Formats: sequence, structure tokens, C-alpha cells
Amino acid sequence: MKKQAEGTRLMSRTHELPISEADARVFVTVTNAGSFTAAAALHAMTPSAVSKAIGRLESDLGVQLLTRTTRALHLTEEGMAFHERCARAFELLAEAAEEAGAGAYAVSGTVRVGLPPLFGTFVVAPMLPALLARHPKLRIEIVSTMLLSDIFDLGLDVAIAVGALPDSSLVARPLGYGQFVTVAAPACFREKPRPSRPEELLAHQCLAYARPDGREESWNFKTPEGPLQIETRADVRSDDMHHLAAMTVAGLGIAHLPMFVVNEHIASGRLERLLQDFEPAPKLASLVYPASRSMPRRVRAFIDFLLSGKQQLAGVMRPSPLIE
Repeated sequence: MKKQAEGTRLMSRTHELPISEADARVFVTVTNAGSFTAAAALHAMTPSAVSKAIGRLESDLGVQLLTRTTRALHLTEEGMAFHERCARAFELLAEAAEEAGAGAYAVSGTVRVGLPPLFGTFVVAPMLPALLARHPKLRIEIVSTMLLSDIFDLGLDVAIAVGALPDSSLVARPLGYGQFVTVAAPACFREKPRPSRPEELLAHQCLAYARPDGREESWNFKTPEGPLQIETRADVRSDDMHHLAAMTVAGLGIAHLPMFVVNEHIASGRLERLLQDFEPAPKLASLVYPASRSMPRRVRAFIDFLLSGKQQLAGVMRPSPLIE
């Protein structure tokens, strides 16, 4: 009974290691969930029992894995390395069990995907039924985000980033190009003329996109003189392009939005496309994920499927020459 209470021990080839597998699993869950309380619910334990499991594990290893404040948990350097190894070990164990059972070689598990909100709605969501039909044991968890740092902060497996990518440890695979267009409802021009140059936008009410970090994005155009950035007069800002698209259709002002968001509104006449001669170069959308020597099969299946869907992506994006 005592040995059973201590939890199953991880074994080496020659001796028993002083590490509880059960405690290690709790540690991985705490790290992924972000709190003792959330991990306790997932393991049907009390938060106190979770705290004791982490304490035993740190005592067994002789290192501190987590630092805890009143607001958040943070991994130490040793904790980050231990979490990565443990998470991968449990992934390999699950795959081995899967392949040994009746569902041999079936892809299973959860893929956590970070998507810019409208990109997920218009580009990725239509592809998911085919992916899940191919891999019925696969589960997809989508997190709306435009911050690359969330890949690490939120424990994402993969994300889609739009625009220039900073130098980082992330692997980037090009998906295609998205065109930004300037649009407005016809009602916006009952009293003011349509702008014929980007500078004339300053005389109009514009609807601006504000990034999650609070920065307002400039509107980029190309002119015979070179690239031009316009800081619009925006009395209305939103970090949700769904809201911006709806407000633009309602006639509240001029907006700068991805073509795949407003394409149907333009076709129906609800919106007009403005300043076409000055439209900027399309923005590259990339599939990004942490570099790893051993990628889980569930993540590889998602990445391969999305990269292989270039024909479907071409319906809403310009193809990338690197994936044609």
C-alpha cells in the first residue's frame, strides 16, 4: 500500500529512479494549466495534494522547478528543461500505447493552435472538417492570439503569424499571402468625396485596428514615391476585426482589413474598395512552431495537413511561391 501511495516509479534499464511518475504528471499538468487549482481539478485532487506532489518532486530532484507568486507560477530554468523532457516522455509513452493497441498508428491527442481571430474564422476553420475526418481521434484547441510570445506563455503547439517575423527560435513555414484593402460603405461618401490618394484619408473618419499590446497599426500603402504610412484619424478603435468589419458595413467609417474578410461584402456592393492603385504588398502568413528534434505525431499531422491544403488556401489567400 505504501509503495502504491508513492506512485509508479520511472525505471531506468538498471535501477529504479527516485522520481514519482504520478508527481511528474502532476507537474506537467500544473505547468500547462498555469495553476495548482486547475491542475487539481484535472487530476481529481485537492490543491493541497498538488502542492505536496510538486514538493516531493522537487525534493526528489534536489532542484526548484517552480516559483510561485500570488498571481502566477513561473518555471525556473531547471523546471523548463524538466517539463520539456517529461512532456515529451509522456507523449512517447502515449504513442507507444496507441500503436500497441487496436488503434495502431492512429493520430490522437490535442493540438493547441494559436490563430489570429479572423484568420481562424475564414481560413483555418473551413479546413478542419477534412482534417478531423482523416484523424478522428485528433482534438483541436484554438486560442485566439496575435502574439508570438503566446506560443511559449500559453503552451501552444503551433500558431499562425501574419507579417514580418522577428528573429526567434521558432520554425516558420510559409502558407500564403493575405492582401489588405481599404474599404467603406457607399453611405460614407454622401457628404465627402471618395479619397483618391492615401493622404486624403486624414479628412475622413477611419476605424482602426488596435493590437492586443495596445499599439495602433499604421495603414501601409505604396506610391510612386515609395512606401507610405498613414496614421489615420480614428475615433473608433478595436482589437477585434469582426467588430471593425461590422462597423464598416454599417457606414461608420473607412477601414483597412484583410481581403478575405470583406470579399463577400465587396461582391454584394455593401462595401467599396478604395485606393486600389496604392494597395500595399500582401502580408505573408506563416505557420510557426518551436524547433524540436522530436515533434509529436499529432502536431506533425496538423502541420502537414495545413501545408498540404494550398489549393483550399488559394481561395482566400495568394499562394506562397515556397509552397506551390
